[in-house]
Amino acid sequence: MDGPLRHASHGCRLLNCTPRPANSLAALPYRCLPGHSPGLLRDTLAPSMRFSKTALVALALLATGLSGIWLWRSNRGQTSGETGSTRSPVSKSASQLPAAADPFSPALDSLRGKPAEEQTRRTLSETRLALAAMPKDEAVAYIRDFLAKGQDHGTGLDFAIGRDGKLSGWPSFRTFLLDALLGIDPAAAAALSREILSKPTTADEWALALRNVAKGEERQDRGFLLAKTTELISNSGWQADPSIGYLNAFDVLVHVEAVEATPLLSDLIQRKDRKDLAHAGFLTLDRLVQRQPADELGHLAADRALQQSRPEMVAQEFARADLRDPAQQAIVRSWLLDSARTATELHSFASVFPNNNRFISNNLLTTESAPSSAELAVHDREVLGVVSAWAADPAFTAVKDHLNAMISRLDGFVGSNKGSVPAPE
Repeated sequence: MDGPLRHASHGCRLLNCTPRPANSLAALPYRCLPGHSPGLLRDTLAPSMRFSKTALVALALLATGLSGIWLWRSNRGQTSGETGSTRSPVSKSASQLPAAADPFSPALDSLRGKPAEEQTRRTLSETRLALAAMPKDEAVAYIRDFLAKGQDHGTGLDFAIGRDGKLSGWPSFRTFLLDALLGIDPAAAAALSREILSKPTTADEWALALRNVAKGEERQDRGFLLAKTTELISNSGWQADPSIGYLNAFDVLVHVEAVEATPLLSDLIQRKDRKDLAHAGFLTLDRLVQRQPADELGHLAADRALQQSRPEMVAQEFARADLRDPAQQAIVRSWLLDSARTATELHSFASVFPNNNRFISNNLLTTESAPSSAELAVHDREVLGVVSAWAADPAFTAVKDHLNAMISRLDGFVGSNKGSVPAPE
């Protein structure tokens, strides 16, 4: 994780883009990419957040926007019976493996002694090297056999994500093996992960299993990933004390661009008794708005309950709209002219528009990229024309003051971007 929230300047006016404490979920795995306003960095959900001790650890380490703290009970699953998986043939069975060559006994013996972190990482690294040195089918068979027995041992490490969705911290030996298996044989990792996803084990294991299925199968089974991620998020036991893996699993919804998960996320965002879940839902919804803006904003426009519960947050999501797109422009126009709009909503929208910030982190599946200076300059100039036309339209008289505030912001951005792109002919 990259630490507290940071932003990259782009000649932009930043509202409230200050480092946040480690227990603020919105700051966890993210740092601002170049954009115009960090409106969504503002804690519109709660100025003060109280979490359990385990949740604080999870929030400090989250990477998707989303992580937590977990249940450790383990009920091993058998074959899921799901269709669409890509199975990898395993030529060796557990009975064919030489018992004396068990590569995991030294690691487990070491972990039982509760070693220091440096020694634990060395032990796990040596185990990974031992697996890499074996024939692939033998390494897969050892891992499958170990997981099938339901064995495990804690490592003392926190669940942490590095580059490309690979873990850099493994809370248990099972999570270490699930992570390693993807690198050894992606198809086998996906097949075994489907078995794990057939029954509740732990949220951390399920998060990794979802990643393995998404990365290990040649054809993405979007329906399966959406259904199992929804099942994970909705698990009452895992929700009660969310682990880091649990919150990171929200990234799967972003990966499959699950706009249809908006009602689930909306319910979580409205949970004022659970601000950790609310922030996880918020961050996921924010990233969905960036990927599927017209569809997601359409859902938000129809979600009166969320608008009433989190008016500023919803307004700032509408400020992400690209008014050059006719569909998005129509949605924002309707939202602005709705007589139900409050002064608070309108101010929140106008004060951060255009909200082009991006947040980056190490996630299980997704990545973020920053808009270039040239792209922002073109956007600002063209959107300024749209907003100026609205301000001159009598239909917008009731919100003209807010439009003028938007014009002032855009004028400043366009002025600061002169020379970034050639003027239109």
